[in-house]
Amino acid sequence: MKKLVVAAFALGLSLSVPAQTDFRSISFQEAVNAARQEQKMVFIDFYTDWCGPCKKMARETFPQKKVGEYMNKNFVCLKLNAEKEGKELAARFEVKAYPTFVILDTNEKVQADLKGFMDGDTFIAKVKAGLNPECSPERMAERYQAGERTPELVNNYAFHMMEQRKEKEGFEIIDGYFNSLSDAQRLDKANVFLFTRYTMSIDEPKSRFMVEHRNEFDASVKEDIADRISRLYRAKAVTYFSGYQLRSNLYKEEEYLALKKEIFDLGLDKKYKYAPMFRLIEGRLTCDDDAYVAMCAKEYDSLEELDRSLLIMNLTRLIKTEDPAILKKMSEFIRTHLREMAPSCISVASRALDDIESRMNKK
Repeated sequence: MKKLVVAAFALGLSLSVPAQTDFRSISFQEAVNAARQEQKMVFIDFYTDWCGPCKKMARETFPQKKVGEYMNKNFVCLKLNAEKEGKELAARFEVKAYPTFVILDTNEKVQADLKGFMDGDTFIAKVKAGLNPECSPERMAERYQAGERTPELVNNYAFHMMEQRKEKEGFEIIDGYFNSLSDAQRLDKANVFLFTRYTMSIDEPKSRFMVEHRNEFDASVKEDIADRISRLYRAKAVTYFSGYQLRSNLYKEEEYLALKKEIFDLGLDKKYKYAPMFRLIEGRLTCDDDAYVAMCAKEYDSLEELDRSLLIMNLTRLIKTEDPAILKKMSEFIRTHLREMAPSCISVASRALDDIESRMNKK
């Protein structure tokens, strides 16, 4: 059965409905009693109506099959609005940020306290680590300094470093571990986190290894590997599509053409519409501003939904002009499509529109 994916880069829906996290409609005391009877712990998701990361957890993480299976097996789960029915419990457990996830034993003692949005793999790993005394920050440091290099420790310790905003130290742990492994060890599914969690660019050594050996990973993780490869290539393509490479004087034709060739060679264009994106990237190099605005209008409907928003949000980076006629066309193009954009993108697009129209009105 395929995983249910509600994220922006969804690859498709399974015909069967996967397991989801079972948040029960019961009281706190009923949850504690149920946990005693079922030999589980109590998990509480404290959220608010206005919390964006809370909604993202509900939309993207808790519905995942692997998350649901893990949570339902180990916890009696509650979802409480910290400003409404969960207000007293939120105060009792000193909840001050959202979302906050509190795990209690059947004596109502806090065993773990986690905060913020996490993807499925990260969430499961953080819950497990939070309940494991061997994964406390102090104990992890001791184990690492003593020379332990198990996949679980490396993953949890590096992630802890990054949560403390020590990204450099975190990636030194990850890269040192990756470099110490043989090819066979890198392909072990216990080490798949190196690729699915800690690859930031398609150009780094871990990513290149992942691409070159993509068909050699265990069947149980191939979908995750394929998804990560797809995301990394698109992220690199977006640096060209958004105008970043061009405006930062980083554009090199041979690198762009190599990226384009790899995307087609890997068949990534079969699941994501890259052709209109590439036409616009290349059009920006050959068209004047007036022709490029017209090209944006022509290609807009051919783009993936995410790329439509990106085009509008980056239009003022792509087109640097003070020509009133071109500014007017840019304004008309954005206004035509503003209502179609995702709410999270509208504010950025609106600022771009205000900038364009303020310059128009000065002429």
